[in-house]
Amino acid sequence: MSAKVKNDARSCILNTAAKLFSKLGIDKTSTRDISKESSANISLISYHFGGKEGLYKQVIKEFALKVQAEMRPVIQQFDLENVSREDFIREVTHIIDRLIKMHLEHPEISKILSRERIEGMPLSKDVHEEIFYPLIQKFYDLFKAAQRNKIVKPNINAAIFFTMLSEGVWGFYEIVDCSTSLRNDCDEFYKNSDLLKKQIIDIYLSGVLI
Repeated sequence: MSAKVKNDARSCILNTAAKLFSKLGIDKTSTRDISKESSANISLISYHFGGKEGLYKQVIKEFALKVQAEMRPVIQQFDLENVSREDFIREVTHIIDRLIKMHLEHPEISKILSRERIEGMPLSKDVHEEIFYPLIQKFYDLFKAAQRNKIVKPNINAAIFFTMLSEGVWGFYEIVDCSTSLRNDCDEFYKNSDLLKKQIIDIYLSGVLI
């Protein structure tokens, strides 16, 4: 089997696994299901990933690496010594934009990570610590620099701000995807991500009080 064929098979297995893990969870998804849906030999799951749990972890890690690759250029251009109000607004806006796009482009991963958080991150904690958390710490640096420059209120905790912001964005999609009556109230924002982004920016950067 050529390297290209092996890579194609690996990619197909990852994509199929993401869809099935999202829909059924890891416990109700079998390697046989993944093999059948991906049209890949079941032995390739062990060959590439060491089994179902290894495949599950790799699905999450591949997503985390994509996020890292997209965010690294932005993070590297932070000028923490001279951060301005406009810089801070621009970077927070970029983060909000990425959070929205991450859900829209990878809805299956959003569901997997949501389930992981509810269950205490049993299989994704290592990926979070290795890849996601260093990115979050870079945001803390920006936030604290903005506080030193008297752009952000000094009593606001960077970790709380980031947690509420990120969980607010992803939580929005989790709620409306349930198709309750609340979905109808938010429908225009669900259909138009630019409107949603503006609303989130207004809430988190301008506030709600007149």
